[in-house]
Amino acid sequence: MLAVVVTITSHPDKIEEMIAALEGNAAHSRHEPECLKWEWSQHIEDPTKFAIYELYTTREAFAAHKASDHFAVWVEASTPCIKEKVAGQYDVKGVDPRPVVG
Repeated sequence: MLAVVVTITSHPDKIEEMIAALEGNAAHSRHEPECLKWEWSQHIEDPTKFAIYELYTTREAFAAHKASDHFAVWVEASTPCIKEKVAGQYDVKGVDPRPVVG
């Protein structure tokens, strides 16, 4: 499995636009058959900071995600909102055996 972790700092006046872009990407990504998880979070103390956690069956599945039409829409919608972004890809090694709860 491949985990993708992204941290984003939004421009303060673009927070609502960032949330809309995140929701749009999430809505489509969660329907990809090889996307096992797609979650985003907003920092508790600094609302300009966001984190995305994605889980894919393979690297090829993530490559297909990045080649999708909805990913292009995400890039177009989110780019004006982003002040700073750091992304990384990780091979999942310590899999939690518990069932995923809502």
